[in-house]
Amino acid sequence: MARGRIYNNFYTPELWEQVNKENKRIIDDFLAEYKQRQKSKGTINGYHNDLRIVMIYILKELGNRSILELKKKDFRGLSLYFSEECKMSAARVNRLKSACNSLLTFCEEDDDYDYEINYSKKVAGLPKKPVKDDEDNFFFTFDEFIKVRDILVERDRLQDACLWSIGFDSAGRRNELFQIEKHGLLDGNKTNIVVGKRGKKFCLVYLDDTKELIRQYLEERGEDNIDSLWIKGSGSDKQSITGDALYDRVCSISKILSEVRGEECNIFPHTMRHSRLECLAQGTDTRLVDENGNIRKYPLEQVQVFAHHSDVSTTQSYLKDHSDDTINEMFGFSE
Repeated sequence: MARGRIYNNFYTPELWEQVNKENKRIIDDFLAEYKQRQKSKGTINGYHNDLRIVMIYILKELGNRSILELKKKDFRGLSLYFSEECKMSAARVNRLKSACNSLLTFCEEDDDYDYEINYSKKVAGLPKKPVKDDEDNFFFTFDEFIKVRDILVERDRLQDACLWSIGFDSAGRRNELFQIEKHGLLDGNKTNIVVGKRGKKFCLVYLDDTKELIRQYLEERGEDNIDSLWIKGSGSDKQSITGDALYDRVCSISKILSEVRGEECNIFPHTMRHSRLECLAQGTDTRLVDENGNIRKYPLEQVQVFAHHSDVSTTQSYLKDHSDDTINEMFGFSE
């Protein structure tokens, strides 16, 4: 079924008038963000149409609840409904779910929304060969982190190497990373105090090799009267960058990670956060060792504190599901 026919068969002005006002507001906020990032008109219109279909589905099948209230089973039901009842192709259904993923990733990262667990991205897409990204619950490994960092340094992208390294080390959210100032970073292993979700105040942390990158970057940057760690331009043309520009810089590193992995993948600030928490929980950061030289593996409760989560279940939701690995280990299965 063609995309236009799907939209026309599902959307009517009368139904749209009945859609939950909060859901409409969330769409408006999300699309305004994408317009500010200068996404193409086609991309924005595509998201608009897809999300209208999703919200009308919620109106008709899920009691017109806020999309922020939906759980994993609701998004699974959404995929099955459009696949089985509407006879949409797998690719088309996955586009709708991807729109949900993107919308809720926006809510996850935006301080205006008290939203921590993106249940949509916990539901697998219908079988196809997707581009791997954060919206598919994508994680990169510690080895990949090191390789990407080293390539950024080799290509004289020291500021991006600092962003990549601090973002990973600290598991900082996008807005938290944006608040980092250049002052005092070489005096220890903590940034200035930043304000996180729900007004929490804390410092972001980073390891010694990241501090060395910061030293090199600040030396290269030279003297200026800009407080922010993140700038554009050089000489007298230096100026601090916007939060959206910082977001785009993180996304631009996708190309290098794709080179390292040998397959296309997209990353976002939240990808670094998820990947860091998984790394700490699984004990794969070779820079963190105990007194016997063993790599430290941190218990969930400590990872929760590090992530500044109020509930341990939120932290658990950020990590990979290792149930199959546990069962295989119990019974000695190879896979």
